[in-house]
Amino acid sequence: MSMAKVRRYNPLLALKDLHYRRFAIGSIVSVLGMWMQKIGVAWLAWELSRSPFWLGLIAAADMLPSIFLSSFAGSLADAHDKIKVLRSAQFVAILQSVVLALLSWLGLTSVEVLFGLTLILGVSSSLEQPARLSLIREIVPPDYLHAAVALNALSFNLARFVGPIIAGVLISEVNVGVTFAASAVAIAFFSYALAVIRVQKGTDRSVDAVHGSGTADGFRYVLGHRSLLATLGLMGATGISVNGILQMLPAVSDALFAKGIDGFVGLMAASALGSVVSGTITLWRPPSTRGALSIALAALCSTVSLAVLALTPSFHLALIAIFCMSFANMYAGIAGQALLQLESEPGKLGRVMGIYSMIIRGGPAVGSFLIGTAATFVGMVAPVIAVSALAACYAGVIALAFLRAH
Repeated sequence: MSMAKVRRYNPLLALKDLHYRRFAIGSIVSVLGMWMQKIGVAWLAWELSRSPFWLGLIAAADMLPSIFLSSFAGSLADAHDKIKVLRSAQFVAILQSVVLALLSWLGLTSVEVLFGLTLILGVSSSLEQPARLSLIREIVPPDYLHAAVALNALSFNLARFVGPIIAGVLISEVNVGVTFAASAVAIAFFSYALAVIRVQKGTDRSVDAVHGSGTADGFRYVLGHRSLLATLGLMGATGISVNGILQMLPAVSDALFAKGIDGFVGLMAASALGSVVSGTITLWRPPSTRGALSIALAALCSTVSLAVLALTPSFHLALIAIFCMSFANMYAGIAGQALLQLESEPGKLGRVMGIYSMIIRGGPAVGSFLIGTAATFVGMVAPVIAVSALAACYAGVIALAFLRAH
């Protein structure tokens, strides 16, 4: 591969674009606030209920709306101004964070109220994510697209590394309401950044999306595209297993290792560190022509690491396992999103990203709910092993199919 081609994927080149730079900075601040809120919600849910069932149900409330709304939101993104769609959804998210902060400070939060407010945020996030993901392609020149996708994923996981640490300190030293207030400020900052972004001229709006047939057409398009379908299937398998357990870490910390909030933050930090290291390495690596195989192998590694996490009695080994799990999962996530961005037709990208959002948000919701419900009756280990084994089998089948085809 020529040096000129390697330079094409230098993430610093993507940052030279003023509007992408504004988007990237605003996005990382917003995602940092989002992760602070996630930690606050998860810990508050555990404190209010001490129930794996409620913890899983509230995690599902955050992400389950994606199953029903993301494909529609993808059509919305293809048919309308993505920035306007984003800012409308963010207004709801800001209001939700402010209300949650006030209720927490006043001591009026119950687990039922927390569930309802989390469901509102889940609806808002489901409507915004396809527009956020597909907007990158309208901001960044095509030669820098892979670098921008990788940089966006890395910033997400940097926030996932830093957010839990900040949230843990604020919860321990101040109170959980501060994390919700910080989330509102962070989302407002991103909304302002979007107001000064300009997209590339001549971006087409999809005619079928405008006239309401876009959602079904998006599914037909994906079903007819082998590599897109395989990639989305792998994202679903790891979403239910690997990302499902990430929503259950307060219960993992307490039930498996008796470590409380310190263990929870430690597990989250190890997970985020694995993602950051993986993302940093992947930033400098151009897309592989055998991307589907590498995604399947990475998914297989992440699910095996998940099984080790569930079975080990050692907290230190658990930290290593979750680091490895997140390292492999991050690689699969970046490679998968890059493949979707690069291989989708421009006029259908919003709908593909809608289906992607449905899977990556709905998968963890389903996984956390199933794991939490089963854990109430049989403990944490058995359901985690079950979902990791099923996901590993699926990833193995995809890898073998790819090898036979080539």
